[in-house]
Amino acid sequence: ARPPRAVPPFAMPPRSPAIPSPRPPAARRRPPPWPPRHAAITGGSSGIGLAMARALAAEGAALTLFARDADRLMAAREILLAETPDLAVAILAVDVTDPVAVAAGLARAEAAQGPVDFAVACAGAVRAARVEDLPPSAYADLMAVNFFGALNLARPALAAMREAGEDGAAGPRGGRILLVGSAAGLMGLPGYAAYAPAKFALRGLAESLRWEAAQDGVGIHIAHPPDTETPMLAAERRDRPPELAALAGTAGAWSAESVAAALLRGVARGRFDIPVGLTAWAMLRLAPAVRPLVDAVLDRVAARARR
Repeated sequence: ARPPRAVPPFAMPPRSPAIPSPRPPAARRRPPPWPPRHAAITGGSSGIGLAMARALAAEGAALTLFARDADRLMAAREILLAETPDLAVAILAVDVTDPVAVAAGLARAEAAQGPVDFAVACAGAVRAARVEDLPPSAYADLMAVNFFGALNLARPALAAMREAGEDGAAGPRGGRILLVGSAAGLMGLPGYAAYAPAKFALRGLAESLRWEAAQDGVGIHIAHPPDTETPMLAAERRDRPPELAALAGTAGAWSAESVAAALLRGVARGRFDIPVGLTAWAMLRLAPAVRPLVDAVLDRVAARARR
């Protein structure tokens, strides 16, 4: 038999047929029924997190809300109980950048109200400015909250959802984990040099978790909401560079309630990527294919804003 032909160093290998994008194995377990029994939400004292809590309360779910500010958590609890008087809701003042505190809080939540079958990483922070106008600490702070804060919830939540089900049921109990990213995690924009990379990293985390959780009945979801009318956005608007203000103005802002409804609908339907609105959908599905055209349009908008 003829020996195989040696491939010289640095030579390109023979062209192979196109390989489709990898997907989780088809033989994965299904998550438990929707709606959830017990939802744990970081960033649950305001904005999208509180809006999701209100919607889930209406569905009969027990709630545990995590946030740093105890006073705002108390106010959120009062809002929820006023709307749903018989609601089972607990609040925990926790800094999501502390992995030990988040894991301990999740364990307390499960001990008090039963297994968490829906974990929502919604705590976030943003600073908008040109790259040289932000101190190095700003980049570390936004990564700590937006990426590590989500990871600090997802790790113990996934571990708990992999545990055996109640009453000795075979296999893991399953659940769902939602990471609330941003449309800014799909395309970098001027003024978001500290914010966008953390949201890009969050999508990479979601893709990795999706594979790891596929066999355990745990659904992984990553949301891409647009600008949303929240206290965080109100504060950010004051600091936006002109280019970012002009680009963001082309899409408009959504209400927290509308975003929450879209996110929960996507989770209920088993969507991995959950873009909210036409702009986010186009950034996710179309922009990669027509990036030169998208860049040309955005360049013109940004140039007009600089004048």
